[in-house]
Amino acid sequence: MIPLFEKAHQLTLTYTEEEILKYFESNLPSSVYANLNDLSACLYTSNATIVRFCQKLGLKGYNEFKYQVRKELKQVQPQAFRSDDLIHHSLALFKDNLEQVDEEKLEEIAGLLTSDRPIYIYGSNLSSLAAKYLQTVLTTLDYPCILVEWQRLLNGLIHEISSDAVLFVITAHGDARRYLSVFRKAKARGVITILLTCEKDSPLIACSTIALCTNDRNEEYRHVDINPRLGIFTIVQILIELAAQIKQNTPADGEDSLALP
Repeated sequence: MIPLFEKAHQLTLTYTEEEILKYFESNLPSSVYANLNDLSACLYTSNATIVRFCQKLGLKGYNEFKYQVRKELKQVQPQAFRSDDLIHHSLALFKDNLEQVDEEKLEEIAGLLTSDRPIYIYGSNLSSLAAKYLQTVLTTLDYPCILVEWQRLLNGLIHEISSDAVLFVITAHGDARRYLSVFRKAKARGVITILLTCEKDSPLIACSTIALCTNDRNEEYRHVDINPRLGIFTIVQILIELAAQIKQNTPADGEDSLALP
């Protein structure tokens, strides 16, 4: 039995909560791919009831519950995840990531990226791919921004950029603490910082103006970073599409917006 289920059995559960636990235990590993709405329909209960069950286990919600079950199941039953499960596993993670997207934050970030503020986008190593993609498309849309790919340059730049600037940092792998001084300096100078990461306990979150956290996993194979960054690229793509919409709805130079009668 995986530790999370052992913990659940030690709690005082309602009849419905016992049914939720029983469903997961009886249908592993397929149950860890279950959508919240589908599970609610299967058990004839509400989404809120399932979320409360997850919170009773000390978790924030259903998505975190599934992450924990997958992690523990992989540790005790490595064979539970065969090669033919990988596609379903990836799709489940992708859907989970979309479910937890904060639309208001995305719209706020898109507004900042398409403003008249100086924009700096940072990403190093493999995260630089997402950073460069975002910077390239925004610039093509006539929202000029500067790409930074070296930490030393970032460390020096934070002392020079104007206080009305926006610093967008994408970091998935590595020691996030190496950027703490940058975020603290930015906060002291009034620079807006946007953090896109997959480390839910990153110390940078508390120091950033806006933070988005995806469910990508930092994994290595023979010391090679194999984090797919699918969630990070998804967020970047959504921001690009929001920026494109803003561009389409903005009158070109010399054009007047339609006046309402």
